[in-house]
Parts: sequence; C-alpha cells; structure tokens
Amino acid sequence: MTIPIPHRPSGFLLGDAAAQITIEAFIDIQCPHSRTIWPTLLEVAKHYQGKSVNLKVHLITLSNHRQAWDMSLGLFALAEGDANKFYDFATFIYEHQAQFYNGQFLHKTHEDLIQLVAGFAEEHAGVIRKKFIERMNDSDIYVQARTPIRFAATKAVWATPTLFINNANTVPVDHNSNVAQWQAVIDPLLSESAG
Repeated sequence: MTIPIPHRPSGFLLGDAAAQITIEAFIDIQCPHSRTIWPTLLEVAKHYQGKSVNLKVHLITLSNHRQAWDMSLGLFALAEGDANKFYDFATFIYEHQAQFYNGQFLHKTHEDLIQLVAGFAEEHAGVIRKKFIERMNDSDIYVQARTPIRFAATKAVWATPTLFINNANTVPVDHNSNVAQWQAVIDPLLSESAG
C-alpha cells in the first residue's frame, strides 16, 4: 500500500528553510529520552539563530507509549501548523510528562486521557475545552499526526529520539549530549559551508 501524499510535509521547522545545516529530530512526546533532549534541542536552535542552521522536529508515536498518540493529536490540534505554537506546547507537555506516563495511566480510561490533554491545552493556551476536543477528533488532525509516523518509517526510524544532521543518521550526539557537544559537530560544518 502506498503512502498518500500529505497536505503538508512532515515536521515543524525552526529557522530558515534554506539553511545549509538541518537538524532533524524524531521524538515521541511520552519518551523520557525525548524529554531529556528537548531543552537541548531548543538551546541549540537558539544558539544558531540567525545562522545557516535549522531544526525540524517530527513527532511520532512509539508502540509502547499508549498515551502518546492522543497527546500528539492535542499538539497538532493546538499548533494548527504553527511551529512556534508546537514548540511551546511540546515544552509544556514535556514538563508535565509524569502525569501521563504509563504507570500513571495504568487504571485510567481513554476519556481520562482526553480530558488531561484538553486540560493541558486550556491551561497553556486558554482554549475552549469542548472545541479543542472536537478539533482533536478532526480527520485533518489525524492525518497530520499520522504523516510523521509514516515519514519515520521511510527513514527506518524505530526509536526516539533519532537524530539526523543534513540527512546523515550517524551523528556523534544523542539525548545525553550538551550544547557544547552539539557545537563541536555543527561548527566545523558551518565553517566548511562558509569556505
């Protein structure tokens, strides 16, 4: 079965789309390693702001993170394609990840999860809960959330976070790396592209 052509490409981009260096990160909103790398990715993007470096995040759902799918629907519903809204709400959700991790939801229902997502959106952005839940259930949001998962499959991504720099997937940084370690990888690439 072929993958249908999505309405928009996968991912949320921070920075110049024409940048010479693209960092791509595949993350899961329920993944603890993704939560660990998240602030570092934002710091790296901020450090290189105005330079020829961009960050593109693809939000995927791993099979063992059963709450991640609905959290992802909530992220797409709130962002409405706006990268800044996506990054801000993802930061908020990562800060509250303990509330929806597997142990916390062992005896809770799907409705409990929907109400938690809606509560996060209401607290973070002042949305109207009922309208937000309706938007989460739109087929358009479903397609937006499904697209990065299918894109990840084309790149053989099966774990999070998975990182690419200029489409190379053998990178010497991971969720434990600090900004200085990222700079040690990116700065020489910037020098080469300038020279």
